[in-house]
Amino acid sequence: MSTRLLWRLLLGVIIIWTAGGCAADLGNGDSGSAAGSQGPAFSLMIGDAERSGSSARQVGEAYMHGISLMELLKSSGIVTFEGNEIKEVNRISLTGGFEWEIQLNGKKTSNWNAGISRDDSITIVALPDAYHKDARPVILTVNGGSGQLELTHSYVYPYTDDLTVRGLLKNSGIVAFDESGKTVAQVLDYSPLTTERWKLKLNGKGLLDSGIDMKLRPQDELEIALVPR
Repeated sequence: MSTRLLWRLLLGVIIIWTAGGCAADLGNGDSGSAAGSQGPAFSLMIGDAERSGSSARQVGEAYMHGISLMELLKSSGIVTFEGNEIKEVNRISLTGGFEWEIQLNGKKTSNWNAGISRDDSITIVALPDAYHKDARPVILTVNGGSGQLELTHSYVYPYTDDLTVRGLLKNSGIVAFDESGKTVAQVLDYSPLTTERWKLKLNGKGLLDSGIDMKLRPQDELEIALVPR
């Protein structure tokens, strides 16, 4: 075998070995990063619907060793408190008839100082309160889009027999209709610009003006979205 060919073979072995080592280092780095970003499992339940969205990721990012339950929820930015009581979760508020319950590893807890580990599971549930044990939820969501993000919020109301789209909007106290009584004119004191309008959606599907008196069912979500005209 010529000296030139021998050197080529040796150089090839060195390149392969170096590339393999770099790849291994990158793989270990990714694994470490993934492990470092992992936190406790988080879920948010409104009736039968899971509504955590991106909040599970926010909880994971806020997690630190030795952090307490309240500190974790506060620092994640997904829970707003009034004293030791939950006011809203993930931009969702409860109206009369429901209350928030927090569960740690499947059991109800009121110990906000409990230390949280990576293996824990945190669940926040909207449940009927003691005076409305049979209450079932309907959800009214305001979607302000990118232009009016501060308006975006969801409200949980108790379902009642014969509840209609119009009835939910009128009783919400945050919606005003135009003179026809069929078109939403104002939401949370915001009137659309000439280039905007409020659009109704029921369970993700557009709703015509003629559907304003449609009856709702438990777990329905009525959305008022600010969209281009």
